[in-house]
Amino acid sequence: MTNAAAVPFHTGPELNRAINRTDFFRLFKAASHHYHFDNFALAKISEAAAPFGEREIVITNIAERRASLFIQTLKEALGTIKAKSAQFLTTPVFGKSAQLEGYPADLVFNEFNGNTFLFIPLFTPEGRRYCLVLSGIRQEPDQSEIADVLLDVMRIFDKLYEEILTQEMTGRLTQREAEIVKWTSEGKTSAEIAIILGLSEHTVNSHITAAVRKLDAVNRVHMVAIALRNGLVS
Repeated sequence: MTNAAAVPFHTGPELNRAINRTDFFRLFKAASHHYHFDNFALAKISEAAAPFGEREIVITNIAERRASLFIQTLKEALGTIKAKSAQFLTTPVFGKSAQLEGYPADLVFNEFNGNTFLFIPLFTPEGRRYCLVLSGIRQEPDQSEIADVLLDVMRIFDKLYEEILTQEMTGRLTQREAEIVKWTSEGKTSAEIAIILGLSEHTVNSHITAAVRKLDAVNRVHMVAIALRNGLVS
């Protein structure tokens, strides 16, 4: 069924002004809601991930405690074969989720049950593979709407690559990331760091996620250990 109300999403001046993760979080959130999706997750595709792992998620509005359920539901929605070969997908695919085994409706509320998932492969100029996954309770998109979504998502992703991803590939922490890692090493929580630096807790967590990824750490504790060992914080 065609979504007659669908029109292309216009980022306007917000895209030109986007320079940090909070800006891109807002852009992806606005785009996903424009196309009547509730959730989004931008992730890096690796050969070992099917379709990707929690550590590969770059930006999302999904709570950390629900990420594994989201990924499992996505995998079931797209089908085992498609999900396992996510690193080879070159065009958007979509699927409809159902209640997962192991997550009984009477025990655990599954907010992704019945969602339509749209998986959009993305590529950097160097050939690195990413994807944006949108999900929500809505009808399946037709090819015209998918084309509009793809064009809008590519615009945002290209700007994200230019402003943030290229810097992250160097493995160097920004001044703000190093500052937040230092406070983390002193035992401060994200909420406490947010108050100290005058930032939102979401922004602090975004910087920590970036630092964890750059340092190839498993979690915050590992991030601090690597940073101390390498003399990145004192």
